[in-house]
Amino acid sequence: MYMKLFSALLLAAFLTACDSAEQAVSGDLAQDVAVQELSSEIRPSLMAAVTSAQQLEEACENGLTTLRADINLLETAGGQVDSDEYLESLNRVLVNYDNTTFSSEALAAVHPDVAIRDAADACRQAMTEVYSDLTLSRPIYDAVSGMDMAAADAGAQRFVEKLLLIFRLAGVDRDETTRLKVKALNDEIVAIGQEFTRNISDDVRYLELDSVDLLAGLPEDYIAAHPPDENGIIRISTQYPDLFPLLTYAENHTVRHDMLLLYNNRAYPQNMEVLENLLARRYELAQLLGFRNYAELITADKMAGSPERVESFLAELKGYTSEAQDRDYDMLLTRLRKDQPDAERVEPWQSVYLREKVRTEQFEVDSKIVRQYFNYNATRDGILALAQDLFGVQIKPWATETWHEDVEAYELWDNGELIGRFYLDMHPRDGKYGHAAAFQIQDGYTGIQLPLATLVCNFPRGDELMQHNQVVTFLHEFGHLIHHLFAGDHDWNKVSGISTEWDFVEAPSQMLQEWVWDYDTIAPFARNTEGESLPRDLLDRMIAARDFGLGMGTRRQLSLAALSLGLYNRDPEGLDIKEFSDNIARDFTRFEPMPDAHFFAAFGHLDQYSAIYYTYQWSLAIATDMFTRFEEEGLRNVETAGEYRDSILGQGGAKPAAEQVSDFLGREISFKPYADRLSGAGSVEEKAGE
Repeated sequence: MYMKLFSALLLAAFLTACDSAEQAVSGDLAQDVAVQELSSEIRPSLMAAVTSAQQLEEACENGLTTLRADINLLETAGGQVDSDEYLESLNRVLVNYDNTTFSSEALAAVHPDVAIRDAADACRQAMTEVYSDLTLSRPIYDAVSGMDMAAADAGAQRFVEKLLLIFRLAGVDRDETTRLKVKALNDEIVAIGQEFTRNISDDVRYLELDSVDLLAGLPEDYIAAHPPDENGIIRISTQYPDLFPLLTYAENHTVRHDMLLLYNNRAYPQNMEVLENLLARRYELAQLLGFRNYAELITADKMAGSPERVESFLAELKGYTSEAQDRDYDMLLTRLRKDQPDAERVEPWQSVYLREKVRTEQFEVDSKIVRQYFNYNATRDGILALAQDLFGVQIKPWATETWHEDVEAYELWDNGELIGRFYLDMHPRDGKYGHAAAFQIQDGYTGIQLPLATLVCNFPRGDELMQHNQVVTFLHEFGHLIHHLFAGDHDWNKVSGISTEWDFVEAPSQMLQEWVWDYDTIAPFARNTEGESLPRDLLDRMIAARDFGLGMGTRRQLSLAALSLGLYNRDPEGLDIKEFSDNIARDFTRFEPMPDAHFFAAFGHLDQYSAIYYTYQWSLAIATDMFTRFEEEGLRNVETAGEYRDSILGQGGAKPAAEQVSDFLGREISFKPYADRLSGAGSVEEKAGE
């Protein structure tokens, strides 16, 4: 690998030393050397092959050496290589960058060996630093921007269009001094973000209880899974399989309070200074690039286009949900007063518990009964079967090495052709990413490599029972997975994979959630231990109760979006994040924030999404609109699903998201279906009486 770097340096020195006459003679030589020396091999993902931190470090260093040499060659050969060859070379460089960076990010999130996680974090940071060099390279930008793309195919044109926007937003057109400052800031921001995320992953806290009586109200299998230790202490972790049932069922208010406080103080206080630094550096970067703030910079290439449009969108949804939130809250308060007649308000640690009581008593939906029909293994198999039936594909086990014994591997086949592979890493363990996400490992490129991804969740295992909302989460994340896999038949980086605008990324996965409410979809796998399917009338009641809490839930999401935007939509100097966060919560929700809680310290999206957490609600509005076609034509309509796969999932970034949706719906995007749903969510009292 060092030979390529040495060759690149020799080429640069050679071209610099030659006079103009010699340069004219050496043009063909430069072209030949550049094409031959530029890495023609696609470097595979690091994912399952890594067995030690040293091995990962060596593989990463080899990748970095090659990447730096290739960038140098692109810079020196820009005006002397055929445009097609140059773009293909640049494309390979970006594919190799993604393969190493994506797999490093996934390994940092899931590998059980802390040394490998740390090495993966370091690799990702180093790769991102080199990528920053690439996007700030004026010679490469000049070479690409000067190309005549009129006769190029649509994929190549889209690749160049998106790449030039990335270059410009990175500040490539600034002077050299500014570019150097931008480079340094980007490197610092990556390191700060990694520290922020690592502090969250590493901080699993435990609630210690000295009596099993304090678990009154929880399911028997939950209590059995948490026996007292030799000292009579019961330890309940802040990981999801422990957290959610306790907040939902525990009758003891103090237990729920203490657990929620523990959960909302993860990564505190260590992430306070980290978050402050992250906000400051991103603000400095935005100013350096000519933007008023980081929110303005990060929204520039999104569907929304500006912080002002996002603020308008959030305000619009806030208006639609006012009455629904008030009705939801009043129903909770009324229920609370049955137990506490003098209660004046509902506290945050009471809301989940009270929502469950209202659903049970007024809608006759007891989630303890519902969960009996959803064990993990059957749910997994049912979701895989849904994808196969709906899209006409086959999912088969994949015999390959994995990074942990819990991880399962699968292949995706379409009419006898292997089109993708994926892993399922679905159960909690120490040091693992604590939420739910789909991690891309490598994008697919026609004739070069298959798409590869992994789902990372924290669900019960085997035949253990799942909450219904966990089933929804499973289907949501699986929506990301199939989007990635179906978008893997393209030639160009920035076109293949989920490379659409970020505020559309969640729409396909949010729409797929709707199938969990379809009886024909869930009946085959939603079975209790006696083999009985979930009763249809129970699902009908679940659907009737579904909109209860929608007002409050949407307002909670809007408050998080407003926090995300607000922290980045200003100069953060002197900002009291705790006070700012609490005030936003009061503005959007009916709940008084817990005085000693600092949930934002563990709100990982403040790094990953920065100012654009609004994308969840924006995408949901689009998802609701897209779903209208399935409502009209049938959820199991394979022809509609096929058109959806072709128009949306298979497109990747080949077209702007708005065009993709218009192609599928036959009209422009409308937010009206989502507005109608939010505005009509208040009729829950009538639904309870149906």
